[in-house]
This record gives sequence, C-alpha cells and structure tokens, in this order.
Amino acid sequence: MTYDICIIGGGPGGYSAAIRGAQLGGKVALVEKESLGGTCLNHGCIPTKNLFAASELLRKLDHAASFGIKAQNVSFDFSAALNGKDEVVEHLKKGLHKLFQTHKIDIFNGKGSIEEKGKIRVDTPTQVTVIDAKKIIIASGSEAADIPPLRIDGRNVVGNREILRLPEKPESLIIVGGGVIGCEFANIFSRIGTKVTIVEQLDKILPECEREISRLVQKRFEERGIDVQTGKAVVN
Repeated sequence: MTYDICIIGGGPGGYSAAIRGAQLGGKVALVEKESLGGTCLNHGCIPTKNLFAASELLRKLDHAASFGIKAQNVSFDFSAALNGKDEVVEHLKKGLHKLFQTHKIDIFNGKGSIEEKGKIRVDTPTQVTVIDAKKIIIASGSEAADIPPLRIDGRNVVGNREILRLPEKPESLIIVGGGVIGCEFANIFSRIGTKVTIVEQLDKILPECEREISRLVQKRFEERGIDVQTGKAVVN
C-alpha cells in the first residue's frame, strides 16, 4: 500500500499533521518509536503540569488559614502524585489512539528513517518494514543531551524523563540549566519540600526572556529558598 502521507514522529506536530491529513481525505501513516503523544504528552507538558497543579494545591493549603480554612497535618505523597500523573497521561493517550482509529490512521511502532525517496524504513527489534509514501513529514522532535562531565544514569543524575519516575521525593536537587524547563522543575520541587539549587552558565535565568522577567522570577525563587547561581558552570 502507498500512503499519501507518512509522518515520522508522534508528538504534537506529528499527530496534528496526521489527523489533519486524514481529515482532508489522505491515507496517512505515522511512525513512532515510543509512545504516541511524544515528549509533551508522555514526559513533558502534560505530566509536569499535573505535578505543578498538585504542588500548587499544596501551596494553597499552606495558606488556607488566612481564608478561615483549617487544614491540619497536610502532607505530600510523592508516589501517589506520580501515579495520578500516570493516570492522566494514559487517559489522554487512549483518547489520542481513539482519534487515530476514527480517522483510519495507521500507526507503525518502531524507529523510522528515510531509506530513499518515497520510502520509509521502520526498524523494530524483530523486523524491518518499508512504507511507501507520496509525501513524508519529519516531526521527530529532540532528546535531552548529556552535559559533560554529567552523564544521565537515572539515579544520581537524571533528565526530564527520569525525574518523573523517581521512586521518592528527593531531599535536595541541583538543576543544571535555568531555562524554562529547569525553572519549571525548580518551582514544582521547591513547593513539595525539596531543597533546590539552580546553576545557570549565563548571567540570568530564563535567558530567552527579558531581563525584568528573569529578575522577578529569580526574586520569587529566592524568597522561597531556591538557591539561584548564575554565571557559573558545572565542572565535576
């Protein structure tokens, strides 16, 4: 079978293109080596926003007395929060798969690569499949890179994926990089009681934002006990 469109990558860019292509009458295939939904649904936007909502609720409960609400012995169950996050992710993935079924989009699980013009190779541990397509869309996304001398081992050094699968809440956390993702994790973990330090090589956190915004965020972080170290690099 020859597809009108084959998309490599099942993240927001890939699955949106697949659904729209099918809505316009095309025969569409999508290749994804992991889980449909990509980083955003499985390891990024959705799970982190779920944990943020939990940490924000905890913060509000800490200030409930000022509204005349008595909340005693409030604690944060990190394991339960991760389980809740997983339930939300699985629910949304089921909805996404249902959309693909409705629009008759074929999903190929495996690592996709362009073999030649109009041909996509899909590798799995047990077989190789070649897909013919008139048009190919590359939406493969990106992965976190190791920063020498730090190597992600899933225990002492973790990336954005591993941190969402920790067996327990860390007592302390050093976040290398003060960009949007680093600040988001700093915000979440500081609220649930982790001692957080941010190390940013540039002269301000959130380097892509205006300096006034960076200063305000750093001020708020420091008021909450987050140690922000700018203009410094990790060497060992």
